[in-house]
Amino acid sequence: MTIQEQAQQLEQLADQVPTGIALATKSELADLQSQVLGLLGETSTATAIQGSIQLASQQIDDVAAALENVRIQIKDAAQHHLQG
Repeated sequence: MTIQEQAQQLEQLADQVPTGIALATKSELADLQSQVLGLLGETSTATAIQGSIQLASQQIDDVAAALENVRIQIKDAAQHHLQG
């Protein structure tokens, strides 16, 4: 396999990093949060659930950032191969 071919395969791998899954999950949680508020109103139970959803959303942000970092590192490796 040539260096060019390796670089192309690395680019393809970078495109396979599932960054969209984290963002889609966060969107679903936001929808759930709205539904919980609609069902329970401004109650302590709704507030507790919303707190859990917000914590999960923050963790999803961390996962999304980590996945993006993976994608960038793979793309950087591809560029390094092309320059090398």
